[in-house]
Amino acid sequence: MDWELLPRRGIRIGVTEIVVGAPRSEVRQALAQHFPPPDNPRKPSEDQYENSDRLVFLRYDDADTLQEIMCINGSLRLGEVELHDTTFAELSSHLEALGYTITEPAYYVDGQDCPELGVNIATREDVGGDEDDDEIEWIAIWRST
Repeated sequence: MDWELLPRRGIRIGVTEIVVGAPRSEVRQALAQHFPPPDNPRKPSEDQYENSDRLVFLRYDDADTLQEIMCINGSLRLGEVELHDTTFAELSSHLEALGYTITEPAYYVDGQDCPELGVNIATREDVGGDEDDDEIEWIAIWRST
């Protein structure tokens, strides 16, 4: 099933929307139809969802409100533009042609931001992978003001 970016809000999986600011209980209920129960990999404020096609981390605040969606594996689209299963060179070219800007990150240490979409885009090289590895490592959606 295709995943679609909801700019500055979250993601859509079919008819299911996962939006930053949603309560953890609602997110878990919505994702139950797409994934097995989440793993909590590092700390109680995170849920990790994984199946054969996808890996996604969700981060919550102390009130169990979704603050960040990090797509690590699998296709994520904005209309006809592939955001994840591509290279940064291809992606930035497509985004700039559509009038979006790419800037230094404001919230993250790694990657580049696209403020109009409310995403951080990191390559494998950005996060410590091989030099010149331009493949996208993650697309992170967070609550931006």
